[in-house]
Amino acid sequence: MSISEKQQVVTETGVQLDAVTKAFGAIEIIRGVDIHIEKGEFAVFIGPSGCGKSTLLRMIAGLEDTTSGTIRIGQRDVTEEDPAKRGVAMVFQSYALYPHLTVFENMAFSLRLAREKKDVVQKKVHEAAAILRLTDQLQLKPSQLSGGQRQRVAIGRAIVRAPEVFLFDEPLSNLDAELRVQMRLELARLHKALGATMIYVTHDQVEAMTLADKIFVLQGGHVQQSGNPLDLYENPSNRFVAGFIGSPAMNFFEATVSGHSDAGITVRLTDQNDLELLLDVSARPSVGSGVTVGIRPEHLALTDGPGLRVAVDVAEELGGVSYQHGALEGGGAVVFQQDGIRHGMRGTVQTVTPQPGRIYLFASSGERLR
Repeated sequence: MSISEKQQVVTETGVQLDAVTKAFGAIEIIRGVDIHIEKGEFAVFIGPSGCGKSTLLRMIAGLEDTTSGTIRIGQRDVTEEDPAKRGVAMVFQSYALYPHLTVFENMAFSLRLAREKKDVVQKKVHEAAAILRLTDQLQLKPSQLSGGQRQRVAIGRAIVRAPEVFLFDEPLSNLDAELRVQMRLELARLHKALGATMIYVTHDQVEAMTLADKIFVLQGGHVQQSGNPLDLYENPSNRFVAGFIGSPAMNFFEATVSGHSDAGITVRLTDQNDLELLLDVSARPSVGSGVTVGIRPEHLALTDGPGLRVAVDVAEELGGVSYQHGALEGGGAVVFQQDGIRHGMRGTVQTVTPQPGRIYLFASSGERLR
């Protein structure tokens, strides 16, 4: 069976975690996580350092024991199964290539350990090399390759095993910016070509947004929210997700509820006491209670009327778009987006207003008020 034929079989395999926990002594790292990854999905675990995303990936791989809960790959309970029997292949941040072996020999290493026939090894390695555009490099040593090519060899070493699930632990973090962009595209094409289930760990939300079918946002050992990238971007369930997904990050303004009406609630911004915003939400926090208003940079527009007065001190001119950074009169930080090149805003005071229907509201607990 060829790699492509085998992958048609393994696309029937999803991954499910039920009430999974992981503790090191008295310290609980993963706290009752439930995850369901459909067959053939590209799932991304994302979150800040220490959130538990790499630990979770290593638990799926069998490199970390599970304290409690169940891990299933397909229909099999693999919670206590040996890593070699789980049908997974892992690609690490480090390429971990043998420097004295050629590309071909590196990719063939696990097959030869498994005592595969020579013609099978040849076929599988050449198939993987063709997918990864490494055919012309098969006789080179790792030292003769670029960083991107080395990472492709590491991925090829996983492909030849035709695993049920591919696991990636921040595989692009050692590459420069240009190579990261290139490798993101190659990973997306690889997923499309193989149709395999892939789980990818990163702290880079651009990677998550561009690669994932489904994102799991982790913080403190919990899954804060999961869903497709645009759903998380447009409908965050809490302040943490709203601030973590999106670049530049969402602006947050402390505010006080000043009134209720049939149209929604009115809030007064702490840093701009003369500015009130009407929000069309069903929630009715009590008048006088503290809330947080969230507005994305692209949803703030320049205005000649009332709005947020921003003293711009830094301008990021990126060509087709610019980000203007500054502060409110009360000291709160603000960034707003402008399309096209905008010279001369630094050192000026600009007034911006949020687009209707593009204001998010969060309770003091951090939960989204809708």
